[in-house]
This record gives sequence, C-alpha cells and structure tokens, in this order.
Amino acid sequence: MIRVFLAEKAGFCGGVRNALELTLREAGRGKKVFTMGPLVHNERVSEYLRSRGVKAIEEPDSLNSGAVVIRTHGATPAFFRLLQERTNLEIIDATCPYVKRVQNIAHSFSGKGYGVFIFGDRDHPEVQALLGWAGENARVIEPSGNKWLEEGKHPSRAVLISQTTQREKDFLGVAEELKKMCPDLKVFKTICRATILRQEAAAKLAAAVDLMLVVGDEESSNTRKLAQVCREITRTYQIAGQNDIRPDWLVGVGKVGVTAGASTPDWTIKEVMAKMENNELEPRSGESFSYQEEVKDYRPGDVVTGKVVSVEDDQVMVDIGYKTEAFLPRGEVLLTENNSLQQVFSAGDEVDLLVVKVDEDGDKVTVSKKRLDRERRWKELEQALHSTENMTGLVKEVVPAGIIIDLATGIEGFMPGSLVDTRYIPDFQQFIGQELTFKVIELNRERDKVILSRKQTLEEETEEKKDETLENLQEGEIIRGVVKRLTNFGAFVDVGGIDGLVHISEISWQRIGHPQDVLKVGEEVDVKVLEVIPERERISLSLRQAQPDPWSKVDDEIDVGEIINGRVTRIVNFGAFVELIPGVEGLVHISQMADFHVKHPSEIVQEGEEIEAKVLDVNTRDKRISLSIKEASPAPRDFSSHSSSQREEEGQNVTLGDVFGDLFNDSPHYGSLPNKEEAEEEAEEEAEEEAEEEAEE
Repeated sequence: MIRVFLAEKAGFCGGVRNALELTLREAGRGKKVFTMGPLVHNERVSEYLRSRGVKAIEEPDSLNSGAVVIRTHGATPAFFRLLQERTNLEIIDATCPYVKRVQNIAHSFSGKGYGVFIFGDRDHPEVQALLGWAGENARVIEPSGNKWLEEGKHPSRAVLISQTTQREKDFLGVAEELKKMCPDLKVFKTICRATILRQEAAAKLAAAVDLMLVVGDEESSNTRKLAQVCREITRTYQIAGQNDIRPDWLVGVGKVGVTAGASTPDWTIKEVMAKMENNELEPRSGESFSYQEEVKDYRPGDVVTGKVVSVEDDQVMVDIGYKTEAFLPRGEVLLTENNSLQQVFSAGDEVDLLVVKVDEDGDKVTVSKKRLDRERRWKELEQALHSTENMTGLVKEVVPAGIIIDLATGIEGFMPGSLVDTRYIPDFQQFIGQELTFKVIELNRERDKVILSRKQTLEEETEEKKDETLENLQEGEIIRGVVKRLTNFGAFVDVGGIDGLVHISEISWQRIGHPQDVLKVGEEVDVKVLEVIPERERISLSLRQAQPDPWSKVDDEIDVGEIINGRVTRIVNFGAFVELIPGVEGLVHISQMADFHVKHPSEIVQEGEEIEAKVLDVNTRDKRISLSIKEASPAPRDFSSHSSSQREEEGQNVTLGDVFGDLFNDSPHYGSLPNKEEAEEEAEEEAEEEAEEEAEE
C-alpha cells in the first residue's frame, strides 16, 4: 500500500495568484488584455488565459489600446516609460512585491556608484528586468560555473542581490567568495520568503518518503530549484502534470511525496493526486490532497489564518476553511479613534485570528484579532524582559511620577521619572508623541503592570560608544567634539561617549584667565588628540593645536627694527608682555622701558594699555620677541629718581640672559611649562573628585 503526502507549502505563491486574479478581473470586464510574455511559466495556465481572451505578446510595438499586465517578474524602467507614452494603454503592474524590493535595492545602490552583482539565471525575465534597474555597473553571477571569480577586477564597493527564486544555500556560498574580493560588499538576502519556505517544506517531506514528485512546468525556475533540492535527498521526478507519471516509478515504493512550484495551479496538483488514486494508490488520511478537502474542526483558543471575504461597518467575514465563514466583530479589532474596519481590511487580505467561540448548532465561529495581537505582544514583552533586548513605544501621557508608554494592542507601560534619562529632566512634556527605545525591567501580566527604563538603554549605548571611541581614537588626529563642562583648570569635551580634557594651557594660543572666556557649554569644537590611555579611560586634547599656530605668521607680519603697536597683557618684575598679534606676545625688558632707571615696569605701563614698541629681535623657533619702548618713544625722565650716572652704571653691560636666567623657559609663551604634566595630573584628580561627588549626589 502506497501512502501519498503533500508538502505543507506547494502551488501558487501570493504574487502569482495576485497577478492571475488581476488579469482575469480585467478580462471579465470585457477589455482587451495583454500580458508581456507568459503571465506564469505554466502552459496549462497560459491555455486557460487564452480561453478567456488574454493574449501574451513579446513586443509592445502593436499595443496602442487596451490593458497590458506586467507579470510578476517585473520590467525595466525603459519599458515602463515606453508604455506610459501610449495614452490609450492602461498599465496593470503585477510585479511581485519581493521583486520590486530587489529592483529598488539595485537602483538605489547603482545611483550611489556601487557595483551591482545579481545572482541568477541571466536569461530569466526577472534578471533581465533587474539589469535595467541596476544600470551599467551590473554583473550577473550564474548559479552554474565560477567564471565570475576570474572575470576582471571587481569593484571595491558593491552589493550582492539574488533572483528571488534561487537557492539560499547557493547564494550564501557566492556571498562568502565575493567578500574575499570586494572589501566593501553589502549582501542583501532577496530570495523570496515563500520560495525559501517551499524549499524547506519540500526538503522536509523528501527526507520522510521514498519518492518525490515535483509538479511544474519545465520553464519554471522555482520548480527546477525544488526538484534540485529534493534530488539531493531522495529519488525525484519533475512532471508537468498527471500524464507524466510512470507506473514503474512506483514499484517498491511505500511513501510518495508531492510538491509543486509557485506557478503550478491548484487544479494541476489535484489532477496528479487523482491520478495516483486511480492507480489504487491509497493516500494517508488527512495528509493527501483531494478534490473535496476535509472541513477543518476548530475549538476556542485555536490560532487560524484566514482570507477576508467581505468588510462591513460592524463586522468582517473571513474564510478560515470552516463550513461557514468566521465572524470577526468590530469590537474584536483594535481601531484608533478615527479608523474604520474598511480602512484596516480589504477583501483578499490574509489575517491571523484567535478562535473565541464555536457555535456548532448555528454553524458560526467567532474570532478575534485584538486578543491574538494582545497575546502575542505580551509574549514579546516577556521575551524582552528575559533577554534584555530593546523595545520601542510612543509616549502617550505625562504623569507626576513619570511617563506612560503605549506598547500597542492596548497595553501600556510606566517609566518612572528617574529612569527616563541618565540626567535630571525637570519636565517630561517634551517627550509627548515621541517614540522612545527602552528596556522592560519588570512585568506582571495579571496586574497589567509593565515597568520600563530608557536610562538603561542610554547607559548601554554610552558604554558601547565609549569603548568604540577609546579603541578607534588615534593620537595626532583632529576630531569634532562638544563642550560638556568648564572648570578652572580646563574644559571637558565629549568626543563620542567619553569626555576628554583640554587643559587651560591648550585652549587658546592667547593667554586666558578662565576657559569660559573662550568656550561655552554645548559648543561644538575641533580638538587634536594628544594622548589616549584606554585602561584609565583618559583622553588629553588640545583646542589650540587644532588651529593654525599664530607664530607661523610672525615672519611675514613682524620685522626687526619696526615700530609696532601692541597691548600690555601682563606685568612682571622684570618687564612687561605685549600682545602684537592674537596669540603672539613679545617681552619689553625693564631695561628697555626708559633711558633712566625704572624700579618696576608699572611706573611706565599698565595692563591693557596700548603702546608702541620697537622690535629688537625675533626668534620664531623659540617663540621669543624682544621689544623696546625707550627706542620707540622714550619716556620723560624723572629727575627725582637716581642720577644719570647711577642709571648708566646699573644698565651697563646688562644682557637678557644675565637678567632673565631661565625665566624665558618658565613662560608659556617662551617654551613649555615645566609643571604642565603635574598640572594635568592635578586636573585629572580634581575631575575624578568632581565626578565622584556628582555620583554621590
């Protein structure tokens, strides 16, 4: 006794069924209907369409009126433009949604300069259409052979897509090889989900039977792939219909499996099953395909998939394979305030439902979409709680203790104010209507209680960003950052989830009293990375070194011997510093202030005063400029001071080195600070203390 089994997924896919229904609908309206090439790769279907007056053509030249159906394989943009130019021609686009997605990917990345690799059969109509969308940078990779491995130089930036009916295993193999040759390869899994499910179901059945029959036209790509999948597992024959079955195939066979390609109509599958039965092959009850399908038996709690038959104001009728259509009341659908059932459902829609009541006497089944959606949402929330994965929801309402999040399907979550952000936010009204990402941290289904935390999500994102920043930062590079905090000793700048310190000496080429003289919190700035110590999470930055060094202008703007204007910026015992151009200072030694003895520079100049001075010497290498006031405009003598002879004696044979010693090196404008490292250490310790205090608060 031979038992016959039908694969769980077999026959028309949604795209083919939709194309066929669209075509027959237009033909039923008495229109002249044309299809560009066979609507599907099945001669029986083509004969049926011809009997309904539908004509398949290869060239559009003779088309001037009527309706033309673009088959599921799609068409090139140029072909669409050609048809649109003919005003009396109606275009019915039946391109499969999966195919449209692949076309959009090809077109988008081609426009960005990427090379486009198409895995598929070059002569297949779908691939031919894809080439039109992909442009000149497209290349087809055939499933058989590997010549493409040696074909010229591959682009460094490319995308890999697939004909929707190819085998996923073969596609992934090509992707691995191509990644070795294209450094920047983006891989899109564009094989139709229905194709994958059909192949998986066929493989599963093939492993459990002695013989597989794959029903479908020889021209059908997905049918050939199905047969290939099955042949790798068990003895398999591809047939077009019942007349191809040979009795000798069944000798010694106990179990036969049947599957069919996406272009194979239901009636062909039924004929094959009937042929097997006429040969006295006994199908296993409930597992074979027959003309009269068994009526399914449903109970409350069952989840069913049905097709919408009609939509009214207060109910939706759904075909679920029961002896009567299921009844979906308006109250069992989640609708927004302004939505109607007609806006949510359309005839032909597939919908998942929960059986809530079966009235066997009245042959009536009541189903609910709301309860099923809610049940599934609770399971998603439970999974998120245990896996700590992120979820999203809209902020519905602000309450005194926090905010209410709409989690869909009528479920609401509460986010306490302390868990909304990592920082204190006084008013949550700004979040109303926004979609937030968060974690589920507590769940009590019996009490409809869901507690959420956005703070945990933000903290994780910050840590990930910080680790990435510490790993990728390179000393010497210039990056963009945001000023987060100002202190007496410098500024903290966020450079990607972590703050780096700009010491006050590295903020400006000019002398500043406090970082706030130059910077504002929230300001974006360019900074140079001086040092990165990942293990201590320490980053030293420089704002001034990310800008041109003003000393680079000195040779062009300041000449020895010229009289120059400047502003006194600082007075010390041995002289006065004068800013000549922004960021460049020169020194007027006390001996160069007047031609008489000066006890202190303040007798001659005051801070902020504009003066004239003569340039005595310029040393750009050591960043030193020597100036003289007395040679520019001698100060009047004060005869109450020392005598002339005394002044001459005290000023005799005095050099800069004798007077200054190492003082030049002690100035930030004449070399590096000897205690800069100590200052940075103190700054770091102070910053850590402040951070600890903030954490305690």
